[in-house]
Amino acid sequence: MKTTVDIKTLRKGDIIVSTTNADISKAIRQGIGSDFSHSMLYKGSNIVIEAIAEGVVERSWSDASSEATLAIALRRRDMTDALRDEVVKHAESFKGLKYDAVGAAGAGITKKRGAVLSGILFGGLSIFPMGSSAGVITNGAVLNNARDSNKDKAFFCSELVARAYQLAGKPLADGVEPTFMNPREIRMSSKLLYIGHLIG
Repeated sequence: MKTTVDIKTLRKGDIIVSTTNADISKAIRQGIGSDFSHSMLYKGSNIVIEAIAEGVVERSWSDASSEATLAIALRRRDMTDALRDEVVKHAESFKGLKYDAVGAAGAGITKKRGAVLSGILFGGLSIFPMGSSAGVITNGAVLNNARDSNKDKAFFCSELVARAYQLAGKPLADGVEPTFMNPREIRMSSKLLYIGHLIG
C-alpha cells in the first residue's frame, strides 16, 4: 500500500532509493531489473550523503532529487539513535572519495543481469571516466576491486549505503559484501522497512 511522506519526517540514517528519466538511469534499471537506479543516505535536516559521478558528496535533498521521478524511503530494522548516528558518521568519513565505477559496473555481476549492467556502464552509455582502454568489465577486475585492500577507497551509491551500515554492525544483507549490492538489492532487503514515497 502506497504511503506518501515528506523528507522532513525521515530519521537520520534512513535510506532513499530513487530514479530519473536519464538514459543511464533507465539502463541501470534494465540491467538490474528494478524500478530504482540510485541509493542515498539521509543525514537529517534535508541533507543526504550519496556517491555520484563526482564522488561521495553531501548535498541538499532538493538538489539530490531535482530530476527524480520516483523516490521512496526505507528504514533499517532494530536501530537505536546511537546506531543511526554511527551509520551517518561512517558515511561522512567517506566524503570526497572518488566514484567506484568498476564496482558500479560489477554490482551483481555474479547474477544473470549483472553482465548486462557491466556492458551498459562500460559501453556507449557510460558517463564515467574509463581511461584509455575501457571495454566490457571482467570478473577479474570486479573481484580485484572487491579485495579488502581496495575497500573504502571509492564508492558507488549502494556500496556507500551498505558499507556505512556494515561498519555500524547492522549489515543490509547477510553474506553480501557492499561492493556487490545494487539498488535493487537494497530495495528488496528483508532488513529494511518501507516508510513511504517521497516522489512518485
